[in-house]
Amino acid sequence: MKYLYTLCLFLLLPLGLFSSTLKEGESIQFPIIKDQFEKTVQLTPETQQIIVAYTQAQGSSIKTFLESHPHYLTENNALYIMDATAVPSMVMSLFMMPKFKKYPYAIGLLEKEKDVAYFPKKEEFITIIHLNNLSVTKIEFKEAF
Repeated sequence: MKYLYTLCLFLLLPLGLFSSTLKEGESIQFPIIKDQFEKTVQLTPETQQIIVAYTQAQGSSIKTFLESHPHYLTENNALYIMDATAVPSMVMSLFMMPKFKKYPYAIGLLEKEKDVAYFPKKEEFITIIHLNNLSVTKIEFKEAF
């Protein structure tokens, strides 16, 4: 049994070595993701911020903020993306997507664990990635937006 555990450890260890989280000073390698309208989210050299929500509470905080600041994303060349990996596909398609489609802004949906892992995360915090010409200048973590 000990041999089996050791073998599993050696087989899985290399996978952890190749996973990489985005860091300050690096050029961003933005994953291909879609928004609630099935459009590909476009990261451009003009993009200055990426806002990442990991929980429903964080999403609600961002929604409240964007309702009171409806031009924030456009004025700040910002993208809003959220972790959708924990949401069952049936719940997403029947309940969440129809609700999201009523929003006047796009929400990029991270549906793959490897894409979520690429973005820096601090438990209970929203991640805000500041960019300059596709290079990460600052990574911020906020309790609420």
